[in-house]
Amino acid sequence: MESLLKLLLSEAEQEKKKILEEADSYRQNIIKKAQEEAENLLAQAEQELQAKAQLEIERAQSALSLKEQSEMLQVKSQWLERVYQEVRNRLIQMRQDPKYPLILESLLAEVLKENEELVLALNPKDLEIFEQYRERTGLNVPASSDPAIDLGVLAATKDGKVKIYNTLTDRLERAWLNLRGKVAQILWEES
Repeated sequence: MESLLKLLLSEAEQEKKKILEEADSYRQNIIKKAQEEAENLLAQAEQELQAKAQLEIERAQSALSLKEQSEMLQVKSQWLERVYQEVRNRLIQMRQDPKYPLILESLLAEVLKENEELVLALNPKDLEIFEQYRERTGLNVPASSDPAIDLGVLAATKDGKVKIYNTLTDRLERAWLNLRGKVAQILWEES
C-alpha cells in the first residue's frame, strides 16, 4: 500500500512538473506574440505617417537658412511626437484586445518571478483579471486599486522603498529614447 502511495505521489509530481513546463512555454509564447504585435503596430504607424511626414518635410526644406533649419527641427519633433502618441494610443486600446488578460498575467508573472513578498497596485479595470490569476496560481499577494496604474502593474516592497513599474506604457516610455532615433531614421532617411 505504501509503495502504491509513493508511486501515485511520484506520478502526480511528474504531472505537475509537466503542466508547469507547458504553462511556462505557453506564457513565453504569449509574451513573444505580444511583442511581435507591438512591433507590428509601431511599423504600421510608421508607414502610415511616413508618407504624410515626408510631404510636410519636403515643403519645409525649400530653403535651408538657420531659421528654416530650426523650423525643420520643430516639424520633425512634432512628427516624432505624433508617432509616439499614435503608438501610445494603440497600446491603450490593447485593454479591449482579447489577449489583454494574458498580457497582464505575463506582466504580473515577471514581477512576481523573483519575489512574492510584494504589494501590488493595479488599475480597477484589471483587478478582476488579477483575482482570477491569483485563484488559479494560489498566489498570496495583496493588491490594491489605483486608477493611475494603466495596462500593467506597480509592484512595491512592503516598506515602499523599491517600486517596479511593469506596464505597457512605462515600457514604451523606457524604450522610446532608443526607438525615437530609429523612427526618425525611417521617416527621413535620405533617398
